Amino acid sequence: MPIPSRRHILGVFLAAAVILGSSQGYSAAVSDPANAKNLKQKIATAKTAADHKAIAAYYQAEAAKAKAKVTEHQEMLEAYKKAGFGTVSKTPNAPGTIEHCNHLIKNYQDLAESLTMMAKAHEEMAANAK
Repeated sequence: MPIPSRRHILGVFLAAAVILGSSQGYSAAVSDPANAKNLKQKIATAKTAADHKAIAAYYQAEAAKAKAKVTEHQEMLEAYKKAGFGTVSKTPNAPGTIEHCNHLIKNYQDLAESLTMMAKAHEEMAANAK
């Protein structure tokens, strides 16, 4: 896996900030925003475009958080490498290892992709709602 440059990391961070900012503005336009506490209820009762837009905004915000975690762990990975830690450990994926950072980077990337797909699905549902 290629090591991301500072420019790439900054780009990911800025993209996450834009997404967070736009999803917060998007949520403000929705009368009753979705959140972790009411998401199940929102999904179960979603009928209108506004309902699906609220759910999509929630997923977009969560995807932005996951992308920020990717950046955070990429930076930690670089710090471990600069500190001279190798890529082999007695306990792979244990906290404080390069393998651990790589593992979390992949998990957060996968999570961000899944959340983005869920947001897109609800945006499509909103477009098709009456």
